[in-house]
Amino acid sequence: MVVETLSLKSLPMKRHPSNKSNKPRSRRRPPIPVRAVDFVMYCAKNMRHTRAFYQKLFGFKRGAEWNDGWSEFTTEPVTLCLDGPGKGQSKSEWKGPPAVALAVSDIHAAMAECRRRKVKVLIPAKETRVCWMALIADPDGNRICLHQRKDGTAG
Repeated sequence: MVVETLSLKSLPMKRHPSNKSNKPRSRRRPPIPVRAVDFVMYCAKNMRHTRAFYQKLFGFKRGAEWNDGWSEFTTEPVTLCLDGPGKGQSKSEWKGPPAVALAVSDIHAAMAECRRRKVKVLIPAKETRVCWMALIADPDGNRICLHQRKDGTAG
């Protein structure tokens, strides 16, 4: 049996109607470049109960940050986080529907761009022990967390 291998160079090139040449189009840098999806955040009314649900049903293990008001699970490649009221807190300011956290290189520049474009800012950039986080909303009201880790990592 003879097996023929194909290379991309041997395949005929079709041109896109709007591209008169076969040259790749240049891509413009987006206003807010995203490095990775860092985590998905759910809010928990009862942190102990919700945390136990994920641990017992799915076998999720504790992640890096773990306290009364914030829990991360080691769910690679994207971390699952729970946010809820900690001791002495009646409710979290981050309370709301699920949010995806997008890693950005410069949260302050990203927030300035959001304000310039009149994006709804739900929570301005706040510093934590390990990162900077802010919440914005898309046109449908979906929450997006802009996230910058202090150690420079993403994803």
